[in-house]
Amino acid sequence: MSKTARDIMTRNVIIVDENTAINDLIEIFLEHKISCVPVVNKEKKLVGIVTKTDVLSHLLDIDLDVSLKVHLKDIVESIPEHGDIDISTETDLNAVNIMTPNPITASENTSIESLAKIMIDHNIHRLIIEKDSAIVGIISTLDILYHVAGVNKNG
Repeated sequence: MSKTARDIMTRNVIIVDENTAINDLIEIFLEHKISCVPVVNKEKKLVGIVTKTDVLSHLLDIDLDVSLKVHLKDIVESIPEHGDIDISTETDLNAVNIMTPNPITASENTSIESLAKIMIDHNIHRLIIEKDSAIVGIISTLDILYHVAGVNKNG
């Protein structure tokens, strides 16, 4: 039997709401060593997705404070060398301002082959997995590569 999203997805997805500030998004990416978060509205319905790239591209368009410029490499790599990095910046932007709206989703029963085709067709690197309109997981291109290579992503 063919494997499905349920077999390779990352569970316990970190989710943010539309009003999450950029500084909070940066902290979430660093603390959890992740590169994207789904965005939900007040009704907990999926409305978008924010990636590290989204945050960085928007921060580079505004006047960054010096401490953020110095530590930009750490943010990009999500491997902070020190726990006391000051990554705050003065901006009123939040998740709803920088998210990609209406992200592509799939069900947990979608075959891995179909997941790969969806990613190729839409030129995306992540798919949010839903069950009954609830976010139950996320799959990245790396998850699919681990599966194809027969490697356990958890070691």
